[in-house]
Amino acid sequence: MNEEKYIEERVGKRNPFLVPDGYFDHIPEQFMNTLPEHKPRAKSVWLRPVFYAAASICALLICTGVWFSFSEESSQAPALLTTVQQDSADEAFDEAVDYMMVDNHDIYAYLADY
Repeated sequence: MNEEKYIEERVGKRNPFLVPDGYFDHIPEQFMNTLPEHKPRAKSVWLRPVFYAAASICALLICTGVWFSFSEESSQAPALLTTVQQDSADEAFDEAVDYMMVDNHDIYAYLADY
């Protein structure tokens, strides 16, 4: 607080920052002179519908491809699942037989008892 009083006593309450007269009168003109020339783009306006149509066709083709790929996978899935289940059951049976050291003669004898 003492510093503020010291500065106020030395400088007073006047504003030490002044803007020269007419400073802001020529700023818009100077700013507009520094901007580059603007050329309208007529090509992009006329080609815009063509780009939209091309993008729509690409999106339609991609969606159709995805749709058909999923429909083919879903139709093949049950057959593939059955094959995988059968293979895993055969592998489990083979592992169990190997673990118990059972050969074909023992399996025939076991089945003959029933």
